Amino acid sequence: MRTQQINIRIDTDLAAALDRVAREESLDRATAIRRLLERSIRGWELEHAVLGVQRGDLSLGRAAEESGLSMWELLDATRVAGVAHPLTGEEARERLEQLTGAAPATLPDIAPQPGGVLLVGINPAPVSVAAGHYYQGRLGRRLWRRLEGVGLLRDALPGSEDEAFAAAGHGLTDLVKRPTPSSDLLSGAELRSGAEVLRQKILEWHPGLVLFAFRAPAVELFGRHVGPGRCGEVEGVPAFLLSGPYSPRAEAERIDRELKAMVGEPEKARSDISRTQSVTANDLERGQIRLPRDAKRFLPVDKGRVDVVLRGNRVTASYDPRTGRDRERSGVLRVGSDVLQSAVREGEVLRVIRGLGGVPQLD
Repeated sequence: MRTQQINIRIDTDLAAALDRVAREESLDRATAIRRLLERSIRGWELEHAVLGVQRGDLSLGRAAEESGLSMWELLDATRVAGVAHPLTGEEARERLEQLTGAAPATLPDIAPQPGGVLLVGINPAPVSVAAGHYYQGRLGRRLWRRLEGVGLLRDALPGSEDEAFAAAGHGLTDLVKRPTPSSDLLSGAELRSGAEVLRQKILEWHPGLVLFAFRAPAVELFGRHVGPGRCGEVEGVPAFLLSGPYSPRAEAERIDRELKAMVGEPEKARSDISRTQSVTANDLERGQIRLPRDAKRFLPVDKGRVDVVLRGNRVTASYDPRTGRDRERSGVLRVGSDVLQSAVREGEVLRVIRGLGGVPQLD
């Protein structure tokens, strides 16, 4: 980047203010001046663009280009400033539908059952909103077929696959709920805000797996380095990104096999169960669940912290398998007395299964 030196004289009060900014931001004076100047110019460009639209001197497209903003960011700025702008035919139709109730504004979230899959899209397509069901476009129908192949969708009627998906205990949402013909029309601010809202949904719903249907939502949470397959955790929940709809067939099949191995065969998972020991009054007081040898296979072989789903709530517990040299005793899973007493009564025996992503589930 080419630079140019500019010498100016400023009064002492302004110099003192600059030094205060530099100290607060841990910057040298020159860097602080450059950053403040960049912000000031950015604000002037935005103000100039909004005034140009207000006077009629600039179109929205030209104003967005000159200000360096996206169209949606500029529209937000003009609304804040109270500037009216003409609607396109599509915008007018959407506004009328929202006012008259002729069509739903978007698709509602479907919360998963605790431990289920949360399928995350970018934003609803107008064709899906019009149908009242998720993923009804060409790529969406291909997505449903893929989920059938990995065992996450069964006995679905064409056009209402989301109902069968939800009936199996899974849920659906989008990073952004505003429908658009193309996700390219979403602003960066919308995507960033959607990522924070998604985190809150995951904390509230306790899914066993977050499944990204497309790459854009995963990028917002994990960065541009993210690739298909298992991509880490979101709020402690394993996350998985499907390969793109135009990926080579061999790549798509490999990723689908990886997902299938991760979620397991649903019927097999439900039949592969074990049981805890009966919860005693002493267990409730200590906040612990005792696991016989057969149930230990669902938990790690080493002592440490482990996530489990207890009666629909995901909790972090300490686990001791208690495999001593002389004799093996029941493993002890400590979740805390308050957590245990709110979920389990004295004398109960809990069922133990391997949930999605390998997270043990006790209910």
